Amino acid sequence: MMRTRLAALLFSFFILGTAQAFTIEEIRIRGLDRIAEGTVLNYLPLDVGDELDGTDSADAVEALFDTGFFDDVELLRDGNALIIQVAERPAIARIEFIGNDAIAGDRLREGLAGAGLGEGQSFDRSLLATIERELEQQYFALGYYDIDVQSTVSPLPRNRVGLRLDIEEGEPASVQPIRFIGNRAFDTDELRDRFEMGPAPWWAFLSNRDKYSRERLAADLERLRAFYRDRGYADFDIESTQVTISPDRQRIHVTVNIDEGVQYTVGDIELAGELIYDEAELRPLLAIESSEIFNQRGITRTIEALREKLGERGYAFARINPLPELREADQTVDLTFFVDPAERVYVRRIRISGNETTRDDVIRTELRQYEGTWLSTKDLRDSESRLGRMGFFSDVRIDTPRVPGTSDQVDVEVNATERLSGSLRAGVGFGTDQGVILNLGIQQDNVFGTGDRAEFVANSDDSDTTYRLSYLERNYTMSGIDRRYAVSFRDRDADEADLADYGLQTATASYGYRIPVTSNDRVGVDVEYDDVSLEFNNPSNIQRDFETRNGPDNTVIRTNLSWTRDTRNTAIFPTAGARQQTRLEVALPGVSDLEYYRLSYEQSRYVALSERFTLVLDGTLSYGDAYGEGETLPFYENFYAGGITTVRGYESNSLGPRDDNDDPTGGNLRLLGRAEVRFPIAEDSDGNNLRVSTFVDAGQVWDRDREAAEGPGDVSLSDLRYAAGLGLVYYSPIGPLTMSVARPLNDEQGDETQFFQFTIGAFF
Repeated sequence: MMRTRLAALLFSFFILGTAQAFTIEEIRIRGLDRIAEGTVLNYLPLDVGDELDGTDSADAVEALFDTGFFDDVELLRDGNALIIQVAERPAIARIEFIGNDAIAGDRLREGLAGAGLGEGQSFDRSLLATIERELEQQYFALGYYDIDVQSTVSPLPRNRVGLRLDIEEGEPASVQPIRFIGNRAFDTDELRDRFEMGPAPWWAFLSNRDKYSRERLAADLERLRAFYRDRGYADFDIESTQVTISPDRQRIHVTVNIDEGVQYTVGDIELAGELIYDEAELRPLLAIESSEIFNQRGITRTIEALREKLGERGYAFARINPLPELREADQTVDLTFFVDPAERVYVRRIRISGNETTRDDVIRTELRQYEGTWLSTKDLRDSESRLGRMGFFSDVRIDTPRVPGTSDQVDVEVNATERLSGSLRAGVGFGTDQGVILNLGIQQDNVFGTGDRAEFVANSDDSDTTYRLSYLERNYTMSGIDRRYAVSFRDRDADEADLADYGLQTATASYGYRIPVTSNDRVGVDVEYDDVSLEFNNPSNIQRDFETRNGPDNTVIRTNLSWTRDTRNTAIFPTAGARQQTRLEVALPGVSDLEYYRLSYEQSRYVALSERFTLVLDGTLSYGDAYGEGETLPFYENFYAGGITTVRGYESNSLGPRDDNDDPTGGNLRLLGRAEVRFPIAEDSDGNNLRVSTFVDAGQVWDRDREAAEGPGDVSLSDLRYAAGLGLVYYSPIGPLTMSVARPLNDEQGDETQFFQFTIGAFF
């Protein structure tokens, strides 16, 4: 290539340089096949009217060669016409790979295109060696060091070529056990556990743990440094690293030479700089203490906590610089955290995007960060959580870019990705607890973008037929109070639910408010009117006694009071935060045929164990009773346990007391608990489609007031039933699919167990 270019330059200089300079009156190009004449003229640093001498001709030839389109370029003169004679390089018609199993052909083509060789491009034979090296590097990254690449160029008609690359991949080299030299405080096996790279265990046949790469080794070495520095070795150093490959290119040996140094403890800890807060207020944020073993992780957590604290007052770009001073004589490290708050940052403007349906003012109502105030990291975090808990969005991201040309202003950009908030459901489902489920539902959780929720539901299964119409009016008042009203009808055949043989019809109307108390707390106040009708076929003593005292038809006016604290980061599959609710239902004396109350407390806590795994802890305690002497909680208001929603592994409603017909009768005291670890195995565009969990459930009900067939309802925690298993939740188009397989851990004679349970289709 260089020889051709040099010859062309000398020839052009000889032909035109020895002749008298002339003014170009015409430019003619010869030898073009695929390349347009206009393309050549665009690259040519000459034009009609220019005066051409030997130096200009050399520059022109050089410019045309630099395009990479030509194998040869000559400049000739015909009178005052400049003739450019070119020989085009052939075009690459196809690139064929033979023998590539470890890397797909498309991926190899991408690598070649990055090196300047792709189908449709001009072929430069001088690049072949570079291309072969590029392919080898791609294989080296996967641990294939015995790779051999041979290229073949085949001429094709119309000045084209076909490129064939024959690849012999060989076997991938495997990393052997890492060797360490210089370790005294920790044995080699413990240090090897810090490395993600190393020999793969026999059972991990799909693992790439034993594949070498520079990036993986660098990350492992950084983990090794963190391991030592978190255990007090503040002056730990990696002196050198040797990587060698065996002669047969099948084994890679890595040797790490380290200098552990000595173990240090923490000496004095000081806070310096412009603290903004009183030092006494910042001291509790220190995640490292004097006299404890020095650890880098504590320093990192302290930096994050101090930065977060200053961010609450608008110093969002504060710098916290830890300054360690090693005192080798007594093996201590004095730490000074120098605080530089930088400038206080204010919010110029809040921009909202991504909300195709939800109105801006609905989103702004949930924000705790306001325009014109200083930027608060706490308010931003609260805003993001509140938007996530609305249930309208699959993802909420808040960014704070600086305002160009300023150092103390930012804009708050809220980007919300909306999920489908409305649904029309008509379908058939099946549940091991409910049998065949017919459902029709029209629901809109964000009516006209206002955040209001409207719903009509008609459901029918083996035991229940339910109709409900409800409306939640969000932000009914300027202070953020929500208003709710609903009507419903329920017809229950208890015998089909494996309960006693009775029928229950209830018509209910309710009206109430949800009142915000704090950013995360709400109080609910509802008034409900219940019209209850009972039918008995084969009544038990409990039901016969109830009918004798109260009759089959009763009217209840009930008030419901609730307190809810919700700090979850999202409403769907949360990974952090908690939800707690206390609820009191009271049948008002004097205006109700029945006088009773029910009190319950529920809590759910979510702890992120890693990016994918979440620990969920649930607990429920419920109690109910009547007011009058000798009165009891109506039997149809009892609590039940057992089944997929309470204690999996036991049949629905089967736990607890039974009546004289040996049917479950429930009780007025219930205790439930659950611990599970959730993780995703498949995701839709919302990232919330399918979750699997491993769980342990516990629960039981007791009846404190009645003497059932099994005797008085004495309460003992030893009565709790436990089960463990695997669960699955999938949000299907017709409603949630919930599935579990569970084994009871302490079932007793007479308990009704069920290994597999599931339900699909919305039910209420």
